[in-house]
Amino acid sequence: MPVLSLLAALALAAAPASSASANPGSVLMAQNAPTSTAPLPNTSVQPRLFHVFATPDGESHFEELKIAANAGPLPLSSLSALSYNPTNVTWHHAPTPQFAINLSGDLQVETSDGQKHQIGPGDLVYLDDTQGKGHITRLLGPVTCMFIRPQPGFDVIAWARGGAKAP
Repeated sequence: MPVLSLLAALALAAAPASSASANPGSVLMAQNAPTSTAPLPNTSVQPRLFHVFATPDGESHFEELKIAANAGPLPLSSLSALSYNPTNVTWHHAPTPQFAINLSGDLQVETSDGQKHQIGPGDLVYLDDTQGKGHITRLLGPVTCMFIRPQPGFDVIAWARGGAKAP
């Protein structure tokens, strides 16, 4: 299945039920919204990215990065979507640096420095703790995630600041 078709299918599967789905053929319109030929940027909200990473001493940490408007496209190498049952996953590493987008359900990530953060639907996380102590993942209910792996050499901080070039 082409990646764009997969993304569209995942978006539809994760979308909440609406009156349009109850009434096939109906069209939903945003109330009091302007009409345009393309989505209008919301400059009052800056996208964010949660970054789980390890420092040279082996400790894992959690930081929030703001994504610059000029961050540009991501150099991707693969994409997968997986669903999980509620589970407590003890200390583990990311198998490779990868983005995780929570499509449904809630989970909690705990880093070795003691930080705990809840991740919900729509949250974007970059898992970069491939060495060191790792992190704990607590799936608080059924969870569906999309995992997106960038090309080797990808620098998530440079990309988020808008300064990354494709490797």
